[in-house]
Amino acid sequence: MGIFHLYSRALDLLGSDQRLGWTLAFANVALACALFAEPILFGRVIDALSDAPSTAESVTWSAVWPLLLLWIGFGLFTITCSTAVALFSDRLAHRRRHAVLTSYVEHVLHLPLAQHSKTHSGRLMKIMLQGTDALWWLWLSFFRDHMAAIVSLIILVPVALYINWRLACVLIVLCLVFGFLTHFILRKTQVLQQQIEGHHSDLAELTADTLSNIALVQSFARIQIEMQSLQQVSQRVLGAQFPVLSWWALVTVLTRSATTISILCIIVLGVWLYTQSLITIGEIVTFVAFAGIIIARLDQVVAFANKLAGDAPRLREFFEVLDMAPDIKDRPDAIDPGRCVGLVEFHGVCFSYHAPHRAVDDLSFAIQPGQTIALVGASGAGKSTALSLLYRAFDPQSGRITIDGIDIRQFQLTALRRNIGVVFQEPLLFNRSIADNLRIGAPEASDAALREACIRAQALEFIEQQPDGFDTIIGERGRTLSGGERQRLSIARVLLKDAPILILDEATSALDTPTETSLLNALAAVTQTRSTLVIAHRLSTIRQADHILVMDAGKVIELGSFDGLYQQGGRFTAIMQQQYGFAQPLK
Repeated sequence: MGIFHLYSRALDLLGSDQRLGWTLAFANVALACALFAEPILFGRVIDALSDAPSTAESVTWSAVWPLLLLWIGFGLFTITCSTAVALFSDRLAHRRRHAVLTSYVEHVLHLPLAQHSKTHSGRLMKIMLQGTDALWWLWLSFFRDHMAAIVSLIILVPVALYINWRLACVLIVLCLVFGFLTHFILRKTQVLQQQIEGHHSDLAELTADTLSNIALVQSFARIQIEMQSLQQVSQRVLGAQFPVLSWWALVTVLTRSATTISILCIIVLGVWLYTQSLITIGEIVTFVAFAGIIIARLDQVVAFANKLAGDAPRLREFFEVLDMAPDIKDRPDAIDPGRCVGLVEFHGVCFSYHAPHRAVDDLSFAIQPGQTIALVGASGAGKSTALSLLYRAFDPQSGRITIDGIDIRQFQLTALRRNIGVVFQEPLLFNRSIADNLRIGAPEASDAALREACIRAQALEFIEQQPDGFDTIIGERGRTLSGGERQRLSIARVLLKDAPILILDEATSALDTPTETSLLNALAAVTQTRSTLVIAHRLSTIRQADHILVMDAGKVIELGSFDGLYQQGGRFTAIMQQQYGFAQPLK
């Protein structure tokens, strides 16, 4: 993706502001045209003064006044138009920045977990912030300054050639020198700029990873080690950055030299042409002013090219994320069936993270509304993966999953997930108030419903002990709460959502025995009207499950009731004996 392609894509993102963009573009053309009026009128005034006799005051004023009035008119137009362009360019750039930022976040949130697992959240955050900042700067500088500068250079050639082609050649050569040097440096630094941005992304990822695991860093006394890692990445950034800075410093020296030589050439050539009666003094003055304008505009264009070259890798990363098509998305004919009854069926489902090993292998079972099915087995047996397929965190490579007889891939994703409540193995909480965290699945829930869900989840007591009750901010990932409190909030949240299908992935693993017992009794009443799928390592929590699936290497190796499985003397029996060390099932 070259620089010009990036440039055009950035302009395509103007969206609903494209009409304003075109208006600003025409205003920039008008400003560029008006820009040359001042030096031309200045030269004409000089010629009028030179041609008029010094004693004929009335003749002098009659020749100068029209030029001065025209000059004032162009000046007022330039001031007014420049002010309007600056004002609306600022508004356009800020408005589009927030629109694109929102669009980026929405796009990333729609990417499935499989794609998120490949990219660190710190890297995604850095790409978003730097990408939108680069777009904001590009829009603002393009419409406010640089478009007028580019158009001015285009208008310069015919205007200068019309006034005096000999002096115009000097300005044209100056533009060509600037263009060659800029193109040369861009080619030299393009690869280095990409390396620099890659190192910056590594730095953002490492920093975010360190800060998000601050407890781990401190408890293992790794502060100095982590800082050494950050310093190593910083050194790689500087190692790639310094050569780029050196090249652009060289451009600055060469362009300054070229501008000085060009002005001297204009003056020397102008004097010679004047002695040959091929130019007037006013035209010499006009071309000197032209040179000043062109040099300023060329400096702007070179600075713009420098900044754009530095931002190009950031924009590439930004557009690469936007171009990342979600692996899991709604079909064109996807439906919203409303609230489901809750009949869940797996039909020969297979899924693999990395072929040829299958995380889920030919999984088939059914759960009726009001039933509870438990999945047990060693870590890595495929339990969590199997249930994540139900809410389409992934899609199976073969087989199908149905709810109420409808393939879940025919559901709208939002409709599917609205019908499923999940308590994850790791409680996932926002750095928001307790009430906000509870209402994630039910934004319109009343305070009374909130309290009822917390009572059922055994959470109301510790919530009321918080400084601000339900309004207490619980910190990043709920760090101000204990593991058990976070888990109870997660359970209260799913109860408040009131979905017809429940997934409980180690939902009570962080609770003490009395609290777990009370919570299981409360959940028993809730699950009587819902399809409930439970993953549990502590077998005491699934004593009342209607069916238990024992999994190993992605396959169901045993299926039955709690007592029936124990009497078989198979894998389930071995797990029971490992956990409790006795030969009789729990009563």
